[in-house]
Amino acid sequence: MHRFAEAANARVTIAEEDDELVGFVILQLEEVEGGRVGYIVTLDVSPKRRRRGIAGRLMRVAERQAQQEGCSALVLHVFTGNEAAIRFYASLGFVRSHRDGEFYGPKMDAWVFHKLLKSSSE
Repeated sequence: MHRFAEAANARVTIAEEDDELVGFVILQLEEVEGGRVGYIVTLDVSPKRRRRGIAGRLMRVAERQAQQEGCSALVLHVFTGNEAAIRFYASLGFVRSHRDGEFYGPKMDAWVFHKLLKSSSE
């Protein structure tokens, strides 16, 4: 994670409660044909702090950052067996586009999700 977080194109947001790290999201800005997209490398919240809105707040910050950086969309991968994460991202307006075979390793496929963003000037 250090390599991803310290990359020049990375934007890292952390959540703290009572001076304790309780979650973080790593957003990478990627140049693609026709523009720029934000890729959510990872979103993680401490197990004992889950289901308190932290992940949603982190994702809203990442979305605003991506918009401010001129991204037209956010993209992320989700393990096909992670139903809770699939429901969470769908609730944020992400749409499943396709399956990425063995993204996480042998027999561990991922769904690719994307969300179109409004430009920061809209």
